[in-house]
Amino acid sequence: MIYDRFYFLIYQYARRWLHRKEDAEDIVANTFIKLLEHRKKFVSIENIIGFLKITCRNACINSLKHQRMKTEKQIELLRTMSREEIPDFEWAEAQEVFLNLIYSEVEKLPEKMKEIFMLSYRDELKPAEIAKRLHLKVRTVSNQKTNAIHILKLAMAHSSLLLALFCLLD
Repeated sequence: MIYDRFYFLIYQYARRWLHRKEDAEDIVANTFIKLLEHRKKFVSIENIIGFLKITCRNACINSLKHQRMKTEKQIELLRTMSREEIPDFEWAEAQEVFLNLIYSEVEKLPEKMKEIFMLSYRDELKPAEIAKRLHLKVRTVSNQKTNAIHILKLAMAHSSLLLALFCLLD
């Protein structure tokens, strides 16, 4: 009787949150299953309606969070796939050697400078994001990044090819 009486109300409530009909139907079904599991706790119809709405709302919020996380992962995968091409093995080997040289030089940088450099190039964060994360001024982050690049260029100056490749980081 409760299912027949409140199904449409809770379904409409879920549809306000969710665009897909199927998602709303699943959440409403699970909401009524939870009601059935906790049926002995309710003393009035108002308690039941409140429980249904709160349970449905929380499930919708969780579903939206999950969808957002899934979408973000799909976007990152697409970015990664679009950046990758089928490398020829010599170029891939040269890149690996180059990156190993850079990382060995990066390890020699002062700790805070190294952290800023890695957040910038490895994690692809913008100076403002790095500044916020490390509680620094944006200008300080930019200066540290510039200094790190300068130090690394000097360290690699012995190889003009490596220096040319490294200049691409600017």
